[in-house]
Amino acid sequence: MINPKLKIDHIHLKVSDLEKSLQFYQSILGFKIVRQESKTVFLSSSGSRDSTMCLVVLSELKDSNVSIIQHKAREAGLYHFAILLPKRRYLKYFLKHIQKNLNPEYYEGMADHEVSESIYIHDPDFNGIEIYIDRDPSEWKWNDHTVHMVTEPLNVNDLLKESIEVDNEEWNELPSDTSIGHVHLHVSNLALAKNFYHEILQLNHTATYPGAYFFAANRYHHHIATNTWLGENIPPAYSDNNRPGLDHYGISLQNQNDLLLLKNRFLEFKIDIDEDHVIENDNQFSSSFYAYDFDGIKIQFLSNNHKK
Repeated sequence: MINPKLKIDHIHLKVSDLEKSLQFYQSILGFKIVRQESKTVFLSSSGSRDSTMCLVVLSELKDSNVSIIQHKAREAGLYHFAILLPKRRYLKYFLKHIQKNLNPEYYEGMADHEVSESIYIHDPDFNGIEIYIDRDPSEWKWNDHTVHMVTEPLNVNDLLKESIEVDNEEWNELPSDTSIGHVHLHVSNLALAKNFYHEILQLNHTATYPGAYFFAANRYHHHIATNTWLGENIPPAYSDNNRPGLDHYGISLQNQNDLLLLKNRFLEFKIDIDEDHVIENDNQFSSSFYAYDFDGIKIQFLSNNHKK
């Protein structure tokens, strides 16, 4: 089985206006620039120049004259990616921050999922973003490999009463131990998605919603979610490479041996892999490869000890 220390490493997005997106990711979310190369910017939760620490990568499309209608295309790809904060008080700071500073057109909603508490927004290209905290795993309710999750209103009043460690502390930047907790994808068929993420990638199928499956390594609620809420048999992700949205997301395994085992498993199942065009490879990853799920969604696989 796949190593339980699997996690989501980073998200790489294609954007229509890099300057506008960068302003959003810095001023609203609190990301810091790790480095910038031409039309690509690497963002982190800290201002470190360590290029191995990026959580989000933004690349501007070659043709930036993309209409707003194209952003909402019904095709496989990103529903949202989720930024996991280390403590509940940071979610309080973020909520107070967006109440003052977020343009209402970017606001999506809030929810209590019992395993977690979440705030949903989208960026200027309609890439969905969840900002959330996990409740203590001891509070999660499991039935064998299935975890109980719901979608209920977030108790905002209770969140705003969350104790703080410093008086009048405000949201200025992402805390240093922020991570990408999970990704949620639009797919064309749940059975095909389960075949890839559960049968081949060997993640646990942890929950089922109407029109959605959730998958995770170890005893996490989900690292990857898939849904058919745009409808079944939607076009694959690679149908238009010049559209804002997900370029790829990264999955990190524990070590190089796990990476090799997974590569061989993909080859056994005749899953195409690409080791020749890993764009971060020169500066960030000493070894990694791309693979594509059955909807053409690109995934970069790397190891936890990939950092040079």
